[in-house]
Amino acid sequence: MDKDKGTLLKMNNCILSAQKCVEALLREQVSQQRFNTFLDAGIHQMELACIEMRRLVEQARIPVSTSYTDGEFIKKEVYGYVTVLDTGWLHIRLNTLLPRDHFFGGTAYLSDSITRLLRRFQSGGGTVPFYDQAFLAIVEHCDVETCRAFDHDNKAFQSVINALKGRVFPDDNQFELSLGLFTRLSPEACCHIYVLPVEEAGDFLFCMQANEV
Repeated sequence: MDKDKGTLLKMNNCILSAQKCVEALLREQVSQQRFNTFLDAGIHQMELACIEMRRLVEQARIPVSTSYTDGEFIKKEVYGYVTVLDTGWLHIRLNTLLPRDHFFGGTAYLSDSITRLLRRFQSGGGTVPFYDQAFLAIVEHCDVETCRAFDHDNKAFQSVINALKGRVFPDDNQFELSLGLFTRLSPEACCHIYVLPVEEAGDFLFCMQANEV
């Protein structure tokens, strides 16, 4: 417990900072822009506290049973799982859509989730492939009601790239990473992430057209 006090104090400071943002909104009339600024600052602090709390919880948690079958390692977690497909492509499923790319909200938590899923995949015996030149495909499954952002440039796909950079491909410059953003109409709101060699991008698009991925 003593070794965790520093982290607990950090979490408490983040929560207090978020509380101050809310109190400021309750205390004074502000413009819509300032209102949004306070909310973004508050959610950023809560997000940081949540990530630290998640880390502490998982240190103390009794290990959850895992399986490793048919080349797939699946960890039973609410935020998704990692697999390597028969094609050798990395597949990450997130049980959420991409957050809107607006200031800070949601992006750090998403990157943290992907990082944790990859680490657990490896600790369970899985091997994360590495591509010198990669094609990253992000496929959101949602319907009109659950869609959080209709324009791709309003989606925080950068948080996915940042979580994978250095782990699955060297960097995110245009010579080492190609990017595709896709959406499928579906009643289930989730996000599927695929990473594969860039020369196999055509094969992936063919599989998408045939509903095989």
